[in-house]
Amino acid sequence: MEKVAIQIREQNGTARIKEPVGLGIPLPKGTVISAQKLALMDGNNPLTVQLQPLAHWPDGSIRWVHVSTLVDLAPNSQKDLVLAHLQTPSPSTTKAAVMQTAGGLQITTATGSVILQPDSLAWQVRNPNDEVVPSAVIFSDDAGAPCTANAESNWEITLKGPVFVAATLKGQWLKQSSEPLARFVCEVRIFVQTGLVQVELVTHNPKRARHPGGLWDLGDPGSVYFRELAVETTITGTSKATVTPQATDVSPSTFGLIDFNLYQDSSGGENWQSRNHVDANGEVTTQFCGYRLTNAGKLEHEGKRANPLVSIDQDSGQLAIAVPHFWQNFPTSLRKEGNKVTVGLFPKDAKNAYELQGGERKTLRCLMNYQSKTSLSAMAYTPLVPTIAPECYERAEAFPWFKANAQPGPLDQLIAEGIDGESNFFAKRDVIDEFGWRNFGDIFADHETLYQAKGEEPFISHYNNQYDGIYGFARQFALTGDRRWFELMDDLASHVADIDIYHTEEDRAEYNNGLFWHTDHYLDAHTATHRTFSKHNDTSSTPGQTGGGPAAEHCYTSGLLYHYLLTGTTASKTAVLKLAGWMVAAHEGTGGFLEGLLAIKNQDLPKLKALAKRQPASKHRYPFTRGTGNYLTALMDASILEPKKGWLEQADSVIQATIHPKDTITNRDLLNIETGWSYLILLAAIARYLNEKRLINQIDEAYHYAAHSFLAYAEWMSENERPFLANPDQLEFANDTWVAQDIRKAMLMFQAAELTEEATANQLRETGLNWLDKTCKTLHGSDEREFARILVILMQNYGPHTSSTPLTEAQTANVTINHDHCLNLTLSTVLKRIMVRIGRGLYGLNPAREKAWLDTRLNRS
Repeated sequence: MEKVAIQIREQNGTARIKEPVGLGIPLPKGTVISAQKLALMDGNNPLTVQLQPLAHWPDGSIRWVHVSTLVDLAPNSQKDLVLAHLQTPSPSTTKAAVMQTAGGLQITTATGSVILQPDSLAWQVRNPNDEVVPSAVIFSDDAGAPCTANAESNWEITLKGPVFVAATLKGQWLKQSSEPLARFVCEVRIFVQTGLVQVELVTHNPKRARHPGGLWDLGDPGSVYFRELAVETTITGTSKATVTPQATDVSPSTFGLIDFNLYQDSSGGENWQSRNHVDANGEVTTQFCGYRLTNAGKLEHEGKRANPLVSIDQDSGQLAIAVPHFWQNFPTSLRKEGNKVTVGLFPKDAKNAYELQGGERKTLRCLMNYQSKTSLSAMAYTPLVPTIAPECYERAEAFPWFKANAQPGPLDQLIAEGIDGESNFFAKRDVIDEFGWRNFGDIFADHETLYQAKGEEPFISHYNNQYDGIYGFARQFALTGDRRWFELMDDLASHVADIDIYHTEEDRAEYNNGLFWHTDHYLDAHTATHRTFSKHNDTSSTPGQTGGGPAAEHCYTSGLLYHYLLTGTTASKTAVLKLAGWMVAAHEGTGGFLEGLLAIKNQDLPKLKALAKRQPASKHRYPFTRGTGNYLTALMDASILEPKKGWLEQADSVIQATIHPKDTITNRDLLNIETGWSYLILLAAIARYLNEKRLINQIDEAYHYAAHSFLAYAEWMSENERPFLANPDQLEFANDTWVAQDIRKAMLMFQAAELTEEATANQLRETGLNWLDKTCKTLHGSDEREFARILVILMQNYGPHTSSTPLTEAQTANVTINHDHCLNLTLSTVLKRIMVRIGRGLYGLNPAREKAWLDTRLNRS
């Protein structure tokens, strides 16, 4: 393994002292078997490092490893570290001392210890003088009555190393009547060398929404309501606070106060009263612009966007608190009343009680430091982002079709508008005030304003990661090392994992754990938040449809996969696996009897009727659409995380039941743009499948079947496809999004060229270059080029034009194999399939499950 250079730059003019940093690093297959053979070096000095393998190659070697350490860095300086592979395992670094005591689970740090109280959302920080500072999480129902944390079990150590220890407690919030109100997951991350404590709280409503008529508005019977979620710390003796509302300013104002309340009510932006912040009644919930600092009700200071630092001087030492994304996730507060210091993650100061929709959750964090020698404000609000050279990603084959340091071209110039253009992704947020705890991180879908009258207030429209903006941001970060791409990726992934995924097991299987569509095209979201269909719209952009739920044609997992691999964020890994499981359930069913009868009616009986009329019935089971492409992508992403769980084998089966090298392609009607265009996404997924199979040296019959099939369709495309806008009369909305979609065709040509002999490959590349050139030239002259959807499509499909990997003869489609088996079903095959469905349903027949299946489809409780 070649050494990996890691660069850390301080760009905010703030000294960094023992600041935690981390980054996922890809490793070439076969090079590192054990993380114990890795060392992090600062020059000739080994650093204390915590290494966590995130994914493995099939041979057991590490595919991605997350590296965590602490760094000191002078203002506006740079540090270069090296991850090196040792011949022998590095001497074991002393791990944190964790022990069970009568008072709870104790983690020893350089500044004392942290004691996690048994079965309780509470902990104590003890300093060397044996003085204790206790903290606890508090939660109240919509009436303000305190709830009880009912833990499922004791605190569990989930990560332990020389840099930090992470412990997690899961359970339910119970109302005073003992009725469950919401679920919680609390992770306390304790940094061993500094005593820094990071608290992360997930609040989750596991109930299903009732979504009558497929409409998902606020006020649904499945919602739950609460008044406050906070972390409350009790200090002893006399104390005084220093409050710095804008701690990231060059010369920030500070206020010395005995008691105070710093409350961020809105974004503080120009559109702080946006309709984006309506409640179930359609009333805007923000009360004033920005934040206010008060003392016993008296206004001390006010401003727009707080990045606060609070330092409490007390008898037992000092306590400093900061809240990442304080203003972005409003409402938020920091307050002190007597000996209570409270971090209001969902503060009681808000206008209304908070509504958590069925299957919705939110993750929020705060940082608490018990000694003064760390730059807490910089750590919270402008954290350091390590980078590695793009050659490291290329060498490890971390991204498909990734070429480091390729000469920037017209496509790169278009994509750069996403961070440098007038309407860049950060600027888009302010247009509809895409802030607040439910909205922050999502992308304003500004392309939906295209047909609005000039001067009309823009639709509230949310993008919900269509075409995988997370993946595009991750890839651009790897290519450029620009931390702005990392920030966009991290914000969007956090939002999607919490808000856009339907976190419930109580609804129909084809909805549970699925991804919600973007909000409806060219319509306002009203009170549907990020859930597509609203009762306030009596039409839809999809003719004949005014309701629905999560669906296979809107599922994007690759960005979440790379977010996990780059950050180690477990929620993103879980999201990938849950989404993959949802896609399997949506396509294969869950084995229920009634479900099987419905599949027979919808899938098998039409084929029986065709056979009865002596008409051919195709063996293909899956639609030739983006839904099947998304299914394949989810299976591949899950296989990277769990290579031995059969995900890739399922992809083999799906491809063979979707496409054939000898298909009569004209029968697919793919040139009917509105109904056929998304086959391009399916073919791109097959190209990715072939790439992944090559990476893991799985060149088998399934590989060749897919390669021959893919090449047959690509050659047909080269001869028959034209730019989408060459036939504008076929399109309901003939805009330049279709120009961006043309890039998919170009990239498929480059991918197909890898698989065939030189003469055909050259023709395919020439076609791809021609299509790519036309696409870029048209978009460079378009007023729509900075729209979110166009930029995301370009980023998602970037790469094959820059990188062509030479394949061995065995990896190409030149290998002759037998594909002469019948393309059509026989009567006996269909009858056998029907009997298997019935038998499967009867074997696992469970009346309660069948009733639940029926109830969820009839909207019964």
